[in-house]
Amino acid sequence: MKKKIFVLFIVIISLPLLLLVINGNATPDQVLDHDICHTVPGGYTISADINGTTVNPSDDIYFNVTGSAVIIFNVTATGNSLFVQAPNENTTIMQNGQLNILPTTDRILDDSGEDKNSSLNAIIITFNITIPETEGYYSLFILAGDNSSGVGNPPDFQYIEIGFSVGGAAPEPEDEFEIFNHFGLLLGMSALILLSVGTILVLINENKFVKIHGIFSGASWILTLINAISLITQFNLDNIDIWFSFEPFGVHVSHIILGATGLFTGLLSMLFGIAAERKYAKLTGYITLICWWSGYFLALIIVPPALDDLIINILPIIMSLIIPVSIGVLLWYIETKLRNYKRKRK
Repeated sequence: MKKKIFVLFIVIISLPLLLLVINGNATPDQVLDHDICHTVPGGYTISADINGTTVNPSDDIYFNVTGSAVIIFNVTATGNSLFVQAPNENTTIMQNGQLNILPTTDRILDDSGEDKNSSLNAIIITFNITIPETEGYYSLFILAGDNSSGVGNPPDFQYIEIGFSVGGAAPEPEDEFEIFNHFGLLLGMSALILLSVGTILVLINENKFVKIHGIFSGASWILTLINAISLITQFNLDNIDIWFSFEPFGVHVSHIILGATGLFTGLLSMLFGIAAERKYAKLTGYITLICWWSGYFLALIIVPPALDDLIINILPIIMSLIIPVSIGVLLWYIETKLRNYKRKRK
């Protein structure tokens, strides 16, 4: 029976690890969510001329302005089946919805009435932007893309971002969650390794390794609790929408549910273990193990790690696997020596 459970345990761990390796190889670096579902630049160009300053894609430029200021500038774009648009939206990367944008926030097509360039596949548009009176930082997002893409097919496009600062407000960092740039990866993987090793040891010889299993599992639960608290506190509690802004939404919600479920069943497993209720301790322990491995894998779907991020962080990842296991083994060795020493004295 123990052999069957051990094989099942290996299968449970091997499958998500295999999928993790497949999902993590050669994944392109992601700067904005648009790069995931669109082809950027997709053969399109766009630039803006504001008071003699040219703003190109990827330029990090913002202008200090007064409240209620009116900014007039030209936008030039090129590409096939061309349109230009400043969407009337408020997101983490744009505050167009807070700006008064003329001539329109709808798509402006090539050779339409607002197009000042009579050439085909080229547009020049004069935008008239009124800045809010309220002090703050406002990011204007304008894109040039393919108007021929069908419904349900995200158009290829290129974009520019223009910042306007009222009252000296600085641009806020974009709210994003990067697995390989956050120590949650180290804590999460360390917790999984500790829990997995502890489970393997107790399956091999429960009587011999029951104490080290308890140490590893307890440390795993504590690390996960610290990880969850750190992830909650890194977000602005006043902007709860950020917590549910990751895509795919269903995967993100499942990740949260699995992590929380594992944290709860892990606590139950510890309590059952202390009370010597082995049957229930095993059941809740397996649920914890499955939930946490599944949740960890789903986190890599939410924000797939770029290959260069993986290479940069490979050393701390390796250390996160070695250090906790080494500490656990050292604690078990010390405990064994102390127990033998006490026996000899008796």
